[in-house]
Amino acid sequence: MREPVLAAPADVVDLARPAETAAGFPLSVAQKRIWSLGLVGAHGVFPAQTLALVFAQAPDDAALRALAAIHPSLRTRFRRFAGGRIEQVAAPAEELVVERLDLALHPAESEEAGLARLVDAFAARPFDLDREPAARIARIALSGGRSAIALTLHPIVADPASLRVLARDLAAAANGDAPGEVRDAALTLAPAEQAWLRAPAFADTLEYWRAAFAGEHAAATLPLKNGLGAAAAGVRGRSAFRIAPETVRGLEALGAREGLPLPTLVFAGFHTLLARYSGQWALRTGIVIENRADTARAGTVGRFEDVAPLHLDLASSASFVALARAAQARLDDALAHHAPIERLAQELWRHEGDASESLVKTLFEFREALGLDEAAPLTRPLAARADTDFILTVQPAADGGLDAVMDYAEGLYDARLVARAANGLTRILRAAAENGAVRLRDIALVEADELDWLSAPYPDDVIDDDRPVHELIADHAARTPDKVAILYAEESWTHGELDRFANRLAHRLVREGVGPEDCVAIAVKRSPQAIGAMLATLKAGGAYIPVEPDHPAVRNDHIFRDAGVKVIVTNSWLTAKIPTGVDAVVLELDRIDLEAEPAAAPETPPVHDDQLAYVMYTSGSTGLPKGVGVEHGPLTHHLQSTARVYGMTEISRELPFLPFSSDGGHERWMNPLMVGGSIILPDQPLWTPEETLAAMRRHGANNASIPTTYLQQLAEEADANASAPPMRLYSFGGEGLPQTTFELLSRSLNSEWLINGYGPTETIMTPMVWKVRAGARFEGTYAPLGWCVGRRRAYVLDADLNPCPIGVTGELYLGGEGVARGYLGRPGVTADRFMPDPFSAEGGRLYRSGDMTRWREDGSVEFVGRVDHQVKLRGFRIELGEIEAALLAQDGVGESLVILREDDGRKALVAYVVPKAGATLDGDALRRALVRELPDYMVPAAIVPLERMPTNPNSKLDRMALPAPKLKLSESVPPATPLEEELLALWKQVLNVEALGVTDNFFEIGGHSLAAVKIVSRLRALKPKAKVTIADLFNEATVRKLAASIERGGEATGGQVIRLRESGSRPMLYCFPGLLVSTREYVKLVDFLGPEQPATGFICYSLSEEKKLDASVEEITGRYVDHIRKESAGRPCFFLGWSWGGLLAYEAARMLGSDIDLRLVGMIDVCDLGTEFAIGATPQFAPGERDELQRLVTEWLGRTRMRADWDRLLGSMDARTYDQFLRFVGDEEESLPTDGPDISSREHTFWILIDNALIFRRHVLQPFDAPIHSWAAEDSLHRGLNLMDWRRLSRRANPAEIIAGTNHLHVIGSSAFHSRFAARIDEAMAGLDGTERRKRMSG
Repeated sequence: MREPVLAAPADVVDLARPAETAAGFPLSVAQKRIWSLGLVGAHGVFPAQTLALVFAQAPDDAALRALAAIHPSLRTRFRRFAGGRIEQVAAPAEELVVERLDLALHPAESEEAGLARLVDAFAARPFDLDREPAARIARIALSGGRSAIALTLHPIVADPASLRVLARDLAAAANGDAPGEVRDAALTLAPAEQAWLRAPAFADTLEYWRAAFAGEHAAATLPLKNGLGAAAAGVRGRSAFRIAPETVRGLEALGAREGLPLPTLVFAGFHTLLARYSGQWALRTGIVIENRADTARAGTVGRFEDVAPLHLDLASSASFVALARAAQARLDDALAHHAPIERLAQELWRHEGDASESLVKTLFEFREALGLDEAAPLTRPLAARADTDFILTVQPAADGGLDAVMDYAEGLYDARLVARAANGLTRILRAAAENGAVRLRDIALVEADELDWLSAPYPDDVIDDDRPVHELIADHAARTPDKVAILYAEESWTHGELDRFANRLAHRLVREGVGPEDCVAIAVKRSPQAIGAMLATLKAGGAYIPVEPDHPAVRNDHIFRDAGVKVIVTNSWLTAKIPTGVDAVVLELDRIDLEAEPAAAPETPPVHDDQLAYVMYTSGSTGLPKGVGVEHGPLTHHLQSTARVYGMTEISRELPFLPFSSDGGHERWMNPLMVGGSIILPDQPLWTPEETLAAMRRHGANNASIPTTYLQQLAEEADANASAPPMRLYSFGGEGLPQTTFELLSRSLNSEWLINGYGPTETIMTPMVWKVRAGARFEGTYAPLGWCVGRRRAYVLDADLNPCPIGVTGELYLGGEGVARGYLGRPGVTADRFMPDPFSAEGGRLYRSGDMTRWREDGSVEFVGRVDHQVKLRGFRIELGEIEAALLAQDGVGESLVILREDDGRKALVAYVVPKAGATLDGDALRRALVRELPDYMVPAAIVPLERMPTNPNSKLDRMALPAPKLKLSESVPPATPLEEELLALWKQVLNVEALGVTDNFFEIGGHSLAAVKIVSRLRALKPKAKVTIADLFNEATVRKLAASIERGGEATGGQVIRLRESGSRPMLYCFPGLLVSTREYVKLVDFLGPEQPATGFICYSLSEEKKLDASVEEITGRYVDHIRKESAGRPCFFLGWSWGGLLAYEAARMLGSDIDLRLVGMIDVCDLGTEFAIGATPQFAPGERDELQRLVTEWLGRTRMRADWDRLLGSMDARTYDQFLRFVGDEEESLPTDGPDISSREHTFWILIDNALIFRRHVLQPFDAPIHSWAAEDSLHRGLNLMDWRRLSRRANPAEIIAGTNHLHVIGSSAFHSRFAARIDEAMAGLDGTERRKRMSG
């Protein structure tokens, strides 16, 4: 059964004085929504409609009244009846008041500017629809005998098209034309609309829309702000811009050729913008339509405007004209199946899991010009509606161009990105005007000069030395041979010793036939000998390949054979790991005699820039590793540029902790040595953090290059013990770095500079870096990748290789000189990943990184995630990297991975986490933490802690080995006593769950209030002597705890109080129950608020064991008040009420008064008493209908087992109330229930509804200045519910915030609401802290 009422108003009287006897008309669906918005203070969602015209000879007052006579909207008033029913009536035209406004100019102000200022003030005056008409008209005298007429109409009686009607009719009145017939189509709209909504034709229309929106079309929107979690509240932003007249002329010519109107062409441009910015082409958006095809509406002032939701599915290869044709076809189809957007939003709204969203998030509105010749309209800024996240409004300008404004939710979108999008739209329309056949992907959104700035590397005007890196290192060895080059365990190698070792080995390699393009495998653990062997290979003219001896034999065998290595350099104790049958010379460093070789470098042919220097084997997610070949020219230039960016000099001493299996590990030993510095080489694969810090301190390190994950451990150790030595620079990289980790590094590592490095092996070592002072902050999920180094360019490109505007996600491509030769022996794979550079006049190649990135405002690049880690779930496109970053920011999480699993046909996000050393992780607690930080649809369904991530033989993550999440129920604890056995059987029966144990939480396994009612009801039937209440089950929410409570005698909590969270440092939050739900529905919110927020709930009266007939609201609330006063007297606390609970929260606040320090009363979707049972509301019946309903009720009472209860309840009603009951029965779609009296039955619920209606109808709310902040579900506004206006009762009440994409039932679980309520709690806490500080200061 539907709820008939929710709360009770203080005044239920007719407030429209002058028109009490006039015929009244109901509100249309759209008008009801606007009225509801006004009730909650959201007046700015639909702006007032204002028109100001300047006349040489303006119409006189009589003419204006004649105009009002034909347009009832100019004289419409509203009557409010008991229960919130609203009627609109047209007052007599003679009562129209024409105001006189005096234009007093400010110093140096022009008359036009002064007029604009005066009209703005006139339009800004709020309407009080309870006491005045919904329109105002004013006359303003101007110089030269001219006059201005200004009209402002409340949006409930006029839309933008109405201004065009009024402008035309005002001009006609100024010419003395007769006003014509009365046009009352707006007044009579609602009855016809309601009849149609009940007709079979509307059902057919709904079927069309359900089919049209059955597929997955993303709600079109621009990219949201970085790091945005749940949708944020806040003010609206505006970005005004113009579309040039020449562009409009070109579009009009295109439209004439193709038979397409200008608005459709502009919308096609807008759709192109949304698609290009979002990277999606199957999009759902909305077009504002005038809805005036009916001739009766065309010339009428009224609220006819509506929204047609559209979904378009095109490819970027389509032409602009093709998109425009598709858009027009969709619009024609939508208009043929038109239905009010408010009803469509209700019918098409979907709630899946925790995720929901509005039907449309983006709107397009094209307003036609006023079309006046006789009068000059005053130019005013476009006033856009604000009922979706993002709206583009366009209107013709006097010069032939278009005025446009993008209106948006400031909490969701970055103002700079919106301004850039506006510029992008002008580019799209200009390109279409020039060539309608242009493909959508061929329209440039980034100009050449901007792309040149965005793609540019770190500024560096130094001319590089073209000598190869080994010659630069040898040059320093010749100049400072005795200077330390490598510190390794107890060894110390000088530059000269390293150079001589490399020279001698190089001679041996030359003798073994090594020359240009020959590969030498260095199968030696990280050591000075390994570095010397690599330098020797370069000196011999060959290319080295680092091989980790401890890697799987099958991998290394593949490397030896795939590269065709000529020589393998190793140690005798490692030869057993070299596969047999490899056609290569094996040199064992510990057994060959190098002393006999010359100490000088061998004479070899000059090294060419394009000669192979090294080959690095990288592991893909599948298949065997691929060898990436890097040439000498790009290598030496990269290293020199990097040295300058890093600030490397001869005094640099670096700890290079990166492994030699990473090309970045080679950069970090080459860089110091080539500038004459030194390195501290770890003698083990991994030092403990204590050993690392000790080595840095002992050897005087000033630079360190360390993998991000290990550096975090190092920082934690340094943070705990303040043990970090002073450093000039730390560099790190290899994975995304969240802000929390970066702050830890800044705080604990005692370093002047920090560098976040990025680079695929294919782009040579570390092609991009972000170098900042310690303590720097950044916006976004991860630390920026920064800018390119050296002779490179970085491009963020979309799927069509178009540069993405700043803030738009695309794939990162790296080009310029710093690109590898390709994959050794794999031309096909090379061609796939390396492509011709379309942005270089000199040719060259781009490398496709597979990383999703975006340009930031400063031109740096920000990492978003991997291309292959982007998934789509329930229409939402999700970057898994963003979820992983949020997990890594949680305490104790060392590694994180998120995947989209499909188990048993159901898709869901599942996260896997590995704890840091010494930490333990709770998947449920982590999930609750993510709820606070991410939108609902991005919160994983399960988070699975692992000891370690599974890997394949290539040492890469093995996603196929990740376990499916296991339900806790699989490890059920069996009953230990007969009572536990009985209770467990009962739970299984009611919850329909077999795998259930005595320690499983009732609410975590799907329990809810009605299930609890069933369990208690059946338990009492089984054990009549057991004193068990609903509160007992809520508080003792496992079989084991409930059994123990029963054995103690039950009623351990007093029967009313529910412990939502008992501990926490903040003031208590009291959550008040609704009608048929208990406060357990607040659990998700309490989890969101965190462990420091204690919370208490109460059993709702309908579930109470102590109900009585004729109870009052004061009696019901008094039970809660007694507990609050006892627990929180004189102390700060917070209240929260959802639905009917809002009334109880308000009444409790009033009854407690100054007994408590009430800091916040949250009200969620609380409504006034509906018309069904309001005092003074007279029900209407069709002829004979009342007698038929009476017969139906009499027959039903003869069958129900609750006859005595119903007789008692119906007997308490007076004649009018009983008629209201009959009307309520007649309006119900379902038959009267007879399944009572069980407490969980539908009939018992129906009885509770009627009983509560009688309780609340008698209650009169008294004014009380409580600190109220309220929220309204978007769907409740669409339904035009009679929402409570708390500002009429409390001077400390604020206008309500609207929670988009949710309804009355689900708003309490919406993370958007959770985040906003948490913000209000934080504000209240800040005020509380300030009060406490003042108290301490005054004391």
